[in-house]
Amino acid sequence: IEAATKDLSLDSYYNQALNLISSGRARDAFALDREPAKLRDRYGRNTFGQSCLLARRLLEAGTRVVEVIWPKVANSDNHSWDHHVGLTQRMKNQSGPMLDQGLSALFEDLDATGLLDETLVVALGEFGRSPEKGVSTSGNGNSADGRDHWPYCYTAVIGGAGIKRGYVHGKSDATGSAPVEDPVHPMELLATIYHSVGIDPETVVYNHLNQPRELVKAKPVTKLFA
Repeated sequence: IEAATKDLSLDSYYNQALNLISSGRARDAFALDREPAKLRDRYGRNTFGQSCLLARRLLEAGTRVVEVIWPKVANSDNHSWDHHVGLTQRMKNQSGPMLDQGLSALFEDLDATGLLDETLVVALGEFGRSPEKGVSTSGNGNSADGRDHWPYCYTAVIGGAGIKRGYVHGKSDATGSAPVEDPVHPMELLATIYHSVGIDPETVVYNHLNQPRELVKAKPVTKLFA
């Protein structure tokens, strides 16, 4: 811990976090009612949309890392992404539109205020959905209009902090079963995130036994950057 603290100056980060909380800026960021009603409507009056708005306010307050988690509860805003059943309805009228509205509003808002130039936005899940409906790939039951878990091919949306605009990287086969062009491993995505915020992915830190550990054993995907 001492070695890691010395190398990464963690004490200064802890102080910044405490100052952020004690100053009241973070507390004030949670006051979403201070935003115009029309802007709140643009993000979407649902858990995810308002969380994206809160993320922007936390960034403005000085928060360095913000994580927005899509609520897992199946009936929360009727928008669970665990589409073992009701895939068509959820993608057309529930989870799909909610993601599009909230995420696009966040990008537009950050861009309008200039924050997007220095803020990396990453939207992804932990796996995709099976190429065929009604088929079990992980022991779960799936309706005829449902898909199971599928870790072999999925996508991420990444933007800001020097990432090319309107750029599509990689390609899957016709059924979305596997990558066929420019595949990106999750560790490569992590290395790209480090690279985008000015941290060398090959940085070595030391644990409490003074053993060296790389941040990530992967190279950044530099094609993503303008």
